[in-house]
Amino acid sequence: MGRICVVTADGRSYYAIVSKLRDAGLPFLSLLPSDDPQECGLVITTKREAASFTSPTIPLEELDENPDVARGQILSKLAVGEQIMVVGIDPGSRIGAAAFMGETRLASRTFNSKRGVVSWVARLVEKVPSRRLLVRVGDGEPGTATWLAESLISVIPEAAVEIVDESGTSRGGTAKGLQKDQGSAARIAFRKGIVFRKRSPASRSP
Repeated sequence: MGRICVVTADGRSYYAIVSKLRDAGLPFLSLLPSDDPQECGLVITTKREAASFTSPTIPLEELDENPDVARGQILSKLAVGEQIMVVGIDPGSRIGAAAFMGETRLASRTFNSKRGVVSWVARLVEKVPSRRLLVRVGDGEPGTATWLAESLISVIPEAAVEIVDESGTSRGGTAKGLQKDQGSAARIAFRKGIVFRKRSPASRSP
């Protein structure tokens, strides 16, 4: 992926862009409008100035307020072609979640509620372009895993959801910057599971 460059003549917009990039944990290069942006894979500027660049651009005004979503918007724009978004979820009293664009980590979070993680995934999908969404849910707590899988399919019908054997995912080193449950979710994301198919109301036991 190419470099992220911040290019704008507007001082207030410059600091707003830089703040968003720092919150999203993304490195960047600051250039003057008179500099050659040839080495930039992506220019972040203002909507008013975007038309003056031949490089791919994202206007400040289109970047989401949520740092996870903004990071996804930027990384998806840098990627060559739309990639698969993969989300791993580690159910428990604290629910770990980790989202990836291809093999690049977009975001990771820990949630105290099932609805919170479903809303987080739905917002990523709504705002971050991807070719396909694959969600993998660990089977450590079967009831929670089923609830999450059914809710995700209801909210995001285009998602492919798998239930994953999560044995061993809590062991081993945790990736830099990830809490234990987030690290487990990251390992779940890249472990093939069994495709979950939502049961119709008629097929459920009374």
